[in-house]
Amino acid sequence: MKTKITSFTFLLLFFFVGLAQVNAGDRILSGVVRNEKKEPISYAIVQLKELNKQVLTDEEGKFHFTAIDFGHYNLGISSMEIKNKEVAIVYESKHDYFVVTVESSEGINLNEMIIHVQNEKRQLETKGYAVNVIQPANLALQSIQLNELLDRTAGVKIRQDGGLGSKVNYNINGLSGRSIQIFIDGIPAQNYGSSFSLNSIPPALIERIEVYKGVVPIYLSQDALGGAINVVLKQKVRNAWNVSGSYGSFNTHQYNMNGSFRQDNGFTIHANGFINYSDNNYRVYGKHVRYIDGDGNVTLPKNGAKRFHDRYRSHGAKIDVGFTEVNWADKFLFGGVISGYDKDVQHGSTMEKVYGDRFTKRDSYISTLTYSKKDVLLQGMEVKLDASYSDLTRQVVDTVGNMYDWSGKPIRDRDGNIVKYNTGAEVAAQKTLEKNRDKLIALRANLAYEFTMNNTLSVNYFYNTFKREIQDELQPVSLQKLVNTRDLQKDIISFSYENISFNQRLRTTLFYKMYHQKATSNEPYRDDTKPLLGDLYKVNRIYKTTKFKGYGGSMSYRLFDQFYVLGSAEKAIRLPAETELFGSNADNLLPSFDLDPEQSTNLNIGFNSSVFHFQQHALSLNATFFYRKVKGMIREALDSRGIYTQYENLDDVLSKGVDLEVHYAYKDRLVLDISVSKFDVLFNKKYNKEGAIYNYYKTQIRNEPSFKYNANLSYTFHDILEKNDKIRVNYNVYYVEKFLRNWSNVGGTNLDEIPTQSPHDFGVLYQFANKKMSASLDVKNLFNQRIYDNFGLQKPGRALYAKVTYSIF
Repeated sequence: MKTKITSFTFLLLFFFVGLAQVNAGDRILSGVVRNEKKEPISYAIVQLKELNKQVLTDEEGKFHFTAIDFGHYNLGISSMEIKNKEVAIVYESKHDYFVVTVESSEGINLNEMIIHVQNEKRQLETKGYAVNVIQPANLALQSIQLNELLDRTAGVKIRQDGGLGSKVNYNINGLSGRSIQIFIDGIPAQNYGSSFSLNSIPPALIERIEVYKGVVPIYLSQDALGGAINVVLKQKVRNAWNVSGSYGSFNTHQYNMNGSFRQDNGFTIHANGFINYSDNNYRVYGKHVRYIDGDGNVTLPKNGAKRFHDRYRSHGAKIDVGFTEVNWADKFLFGGVISGYDKDVQHGSTMEKVYGDRFTKRDSYISTLTYSKKDVLLQGMEVKLDASYSDLTRQVVDTVGNMYDWSGKPIRDRDGNIVKYNTGAEVAAQKTLEKNRDKLIALRANLAYEFTMNNTLSVNYFYNTFKREIQDELQPVSLQKLVNTRDLQKDIISFSYENISFNQRLRTTLFYKMYHQKATSNEPYRDDTKPLLGDLYKVNRIYKTTKFKGYGGSMSYRLFDQFYVLGSAEKAIRLPAETELFGSNADNLLPSFDLDPEQSTNLNIGFNSSVFHFQQHALSLNATFFYRKVKGMIREALDSRGIYTQYENLDDVLSKGVDLEVHYAYKDRLVLDISVSKFDVLFNKKYNKEGAIYNYYKTQIRNEPSFKYNANLSYTFHDILEKNDKIRVNYNVYYVEKFLRNWSNVGGTNLDEIPTQSPHDFGVLYQFANKKMSASLDVKNLFNQRIYDNFGLQKPGRALYAKVTYSIF
């Protein structure tokens, strides 16, 4: 209770500090940038030179500077669409609004174009961290999933069990599971529930995706040992409304909408939503795809079999209401999220055992509060607050114990009777309607203060509670009265110091993190020691408390124009997550309450070049060399029956390798992106407790690829059917080298191997001249290759999708 009171006090303190504004905070310098035809210039860089501040114009060409004193200033305007311009202004009233007219560039001379101010993407990529920033604006018009975009990124491997809505595991530089933390707008994704996740959010709702490899900045405030993925949803401060719909193979439907509304007084509404549906009835092949007759004889279907129990339906809506860009707040928004899904379960962790009746359901209800303000009390002081309350429900229904084979029909004996499991359920030890209700609270407060020019101190506090109640209507009444609860509480306090020196060339950041976690599990059990008293149930309470500290830093140095040398290092900690500790029947996952925290030494060294321009060509190169030495790595392992998985500590693991990215562009027509990743993830503990050498010492971790690349080529045609329209053709090749399902020296020479795979995708996009409407056609897995992933699970074959996107205003 004391910890909770302290946490809320800390939050309220920051909140009221944010509301206490000095007079300078009442002043917002605003304007718009237009060309000679009065057309807005989007994403131009506007610099307030005397204060060394800069912003980007929005899609309507508007810009805003907050907390600006009255006075004389020079505005610098730069963009590849215009000739650079500098104008002198006099700011003497908070009602002043500056209209800057610029001259369009007749042709883009990239050799002469020098932009000294960085946009947000470039700023993130040059702070010293190993980070990729993905902006899916163009690809969002095509039928592409968020996880596909991530899978094309160097160093990232998306492990997925099947088609749309199937279980996903994220791998960055060889580390996976919850070692990779997922965030949505800086809040841990688990607080949103699995129905509002990276597996269901369409790219059209996303502003950008930040992928941190290894070392993670403190503002994400989680125990991310191997890296983090932060999805930033669209929240443009302008009036807009976009809708899209797609239909494709396997009866797949996807619809989404997003919009924003803002009045002159700052009142703002952001809203987005989506609906997904798929039968996922693609064909599968292999030795585990079998038909079984009444005598128990097994046959392998020549043309494989269709998945018959893998339907997926999901929906979600998010709305934020409040004020933006007002004198007392840059952003003050109350929000809500409602989402849900239901999904059939086709098989367990492998394809050997198939189900025909088991399914899961999930619902999420989330309330959120966001507040941010720059120049609070003092110029250079910034506060950000996020709070959320989540009520998440998930249920697994397993009440029909019929045995199925891949024909999609129940197996029958010689007499024609359906063969049933003795338990009365397909997976569970008995029939179950188990329902988990998770309640989560997340609080994040960040205070940053630039106390002198180029010197910034930051403190970040994160508080997270997780409480799970488990009920099953099919359990005895006496057992139901004992609520089965699991509680998890986490506190993380982080501090950082950032310095910029040597004429803005060197940026150094040092940070320190303190972690605390408390886990409690109340497990009802049957007491058979007093049989005369009937069925008596008691509760076994288990407690676990963990404390750790971590530290690290990052550095970037600009050798010459837009070429940076980057380095980062961290002693990282990752505490076991709620699902890893408590398990999940809905995901065929067993509990592992004895898990220890992961610890890792992370190191990244590399370089990041902005675009080199020569005539009408552009080229950029990025490379990162990484090293991860992990102690007590938490990994998901398959049980002996191939039905359940369970997390385990793997002692010592060593991951090392390199990521390389190349970007080439010619004019505004041809674009080629190539990413390559080579990494070895080795079991790194030599001796077991008895002093014997492990058989798999220095061998590749099982079920883990070690080499991948992706190449994407696109070409844009202009003015085809009418002036200002566009047709973009793109082709993508993805390659993963073969890898072993089990340890390389377990099982002799007859090893289960996941074969080399290289699916090809092709797409065509047409954008109408008015830019309000587009239509696309995409072919996935063009050559219908058999693609496999986690423990040999097969993914969809060739698929065709069509999509239409329309901007209402």
